[in-house]
Amino acid sequence: MRIILEIVIILTTESSMSKAKKLSQTLLERKLSACVSFRTIESHYLWNNQIDKSKEVQLLIKTTGKKMKKLLMVLKELHSYEIPEIICLNAFSSKDYGNWLLKSLEG
Repeated sequence: MRIILEIVIILTTESSMSKAKKLSQTLLERKLSACVSFRTIESHYLWNNQIDKSKEVQLLIKTTGKKMKKLLMVLKELHSYEIPEIICLNAFSSKDYGNWLLKSLEG
């Protein structure tokens, strides 16, 4: 299998599915992401020196290095959290998936 490198996966969370879908819709319409996957999770974390937990929706946002800076600006602008989780991972993909992703983000 041939691989290409120009894939970035960005992880973030939102407080509800409706907020996650709205954020996803904007990223797709602006061609900043070719695909966004959702998963319902329970997060445990430190906030104001207290252990807290909440139900959240995790978004896995697939994009390219070229689109990442603009995508991060939009995430920070539209995200509902005071301090959103934004984690960027370089990833490898199959040639076919990578070509589809690149073609989807053209224009």
